[in-house]
Amino acid sequence: MCGVAGIIRGRTADVPVGVIGKMLAAISHRGPDDEGVVFLSREVEQWRVCAETEAHWSVALGSRRLSILDLSSSGHMPMTYREQLWIAYNGEVYNFVELRTELEKLGYSFRSSSDTEVILAAYSAWGTECFARFRGMWGLIIFDNQRNEVILCRDRLGIKPLYFWQGAGQIVIASEIKQFHRFPGFIPHLNMASTVEYLQTGYEEPERSFFRDVQVVPAGCWLRIPLSTLVPSTPVSYWFPERVAIMVTDADEAGKLFVNKLRESVRLHLRSDVPVGCALSGGMDSSAIAALVNECRNGQDAPLHTFSCVFPGDALNEQEYVEAMLAHIHAQPHYVIPCAEHFLSELDTFLYIHDEPVGSLSVYASYCIARLMREAGIPVTLNGQGGDELFAGYWQSYFLHLRALAGQGHIFSLLKHFAGTMLGQGNPHLLAQIPLMVRRYYARRQPATLIRLRPSVATAYTPMLEKVLALGEQAWRVAQIRTMTLPRLLKWDDRNSMAFSVEGRYPFLDHELIELCLSFAPQTLYHNGWTKWPLRLGMQKILPKKILYRRTKFGFEVPQDAWIADGLRAELQRWLRQERPLWEYVAPRDVQSLAGRCWRGKGREYGQTLFRLFVFDRWLELYNVVR
Repeated sequence: MCGVAGIIRGRTADVPVGVIGKMLAAISHRGPDDEGVVFLSREVEQWRVCAETEAHWSVALGSRRLSILDLSSSGHMPMTYREQLWIAYNGEVYNFVELRTELEKLGYSFRSSSDTEVILAAYSAWGTECFARFRGMWGLIIFDNQRNEVILCRDRLGIKPLYFWQGAGQIVIASEIKQFHRFPGFIPHLNMASTVEYLQTGYEEPERSFFRDVQVVPAGCWLRIPLSTLVPSTPVSYWFPERVAIMVTDADEAGKLFVNKLRESVRLHLRSDVPVGCALSGGMDSSAIAALVNECRNGQDAPLHTFSCVFPGDALNEQEYVEAMLAHIHAQPHYVIPCAEHFLSELDTFLYIHDEPVGSLSVYASYCIARLMREAGIPVTLNGQGGDELFAGYWQSYFLHLRALAGQGHIFSLLKHFAGTMLGQGNPHLLAQIPLMVRRYYARRQPATLIRLRPSVATAYTPMLEKVLALGEQAWRVAQIRTMTLPRLLKWDDRNSMAFSVEGRYPFLDHELIELCLSFAPQTLYHNGWTKWPLRLGMQKILPKKILYRRTKFGFEVPQDAWIADGLRAELQRWLRQERPLWEYVAPRDVQSLAGRCWRGKGREYGQTLFRLFVFDRWLELYNVVR
């Protein structure tokens, strides 16, 4: 796990000495264990390594390394292979052992035990087709000096970030946007389309950054940059989950297939030469991962380190469920209790780490957990991110399924779901969600009722909700994974974990597991008010019933409304009286009215919107963003 930097320049482009070093210094948190830079120059038909001070180098690659696999100097990057390929790479390819065996049979040899060298050999053997063979997460730069081109590639889900910016006669590549601020000529212009959607809805288009000129390498794609033109190609997809056909219509079969594949994924994600722990929220997804990790570690004397966020005395506190899980595994628990005062004291550092505005205070809670992991000396942690998206497990998804049943005329099946909630083993919480879903629907259908943007800012766009309601049920499931929910959660989680040099791993997001779950028919996912039914069936002999059949469900949350009404209120009131960059986008009186509704307890949507406005305003100032 690392951070990367790259510069590709034409003959006339001027790049001051030391710039790539400054870009790497900006992400030292991503890789505290090692640093490397290489400059490459072409003379006639030959490429050679040269000094930065030489006038005509064309390619520079840099890396900050967090050593996870092969802790020796053999894993140093940038790494070369047969003096033809160079790589700067951020991530993990978990099936590198199997790929290495396959490549050795083809005649390839290796000098290290790192996955980085396997990537290079795989690229040498199969070209860009190698990416479809990888199981893992990555953001990588490969320079092929035989083809005189640079390849950029990102994992299927975009777990690891990769960006580029085009200046005068040069292309600059980075793991984090803050690196571009170290490059002469970069101006942090605001992307207005991203701004409008974020302020009004909280959603983000995953292939678009908040900076107008910063390009995102799309997830599940690679692109080519020829040195002769410095014109990036159109991104080429190598993953097509929307093509997965529904094959499994029996829920019991789905449960068995799922748990076997998840167990396999957990084993792959445990490959590490450093200690591995688990994030444990008390929810079913993180508990499933912890249980299977504990199963894989059977016989080890050392306990599994778990990391949890708790809020004593608050309704959102999940400690009782954490402790129910801890009673079933051999673990050493660690707890953190975030609070509003700590958030305010760390606001600038937190926003700087993230490069872009975040969506809620739960992101800060994850930041605190990552710090706890580093303090405990656990640099790799597995967590349950992705379980809700895999099984369309949000309440909104369940209601969209019910809507689809009604639209198809399956009234008996529709009524069966509601009637089943009243049975002894049903979940009546589905019924309690109805008024909440109605309020949320109308709030998001007309976001201008929450906040009105100034006419000079507002741009026409199709609200996310309208896009969602136009999708079929299977397309909705893919959208949850690829565009709607998961990408921003993964972006925030990457910044949080890497801020403290911790590698987050996501067994639910193995692409083979995702494709398996997409083959489950929608009717297998829901049962008598329960979401994620195949997961519950598959884990019924592994998880305690207190967790498996917990009737309440909410995502990883903090007492955001309570913090806004209490711990953050004085600061928000001061903020509302000041001259702020935000007033260029939103009228102060509208934000003051919104705050008043928050403090009168008018609903969660108001607090969420107020928080977005507050952090967006501070972000504009912190990064000196211009329109």
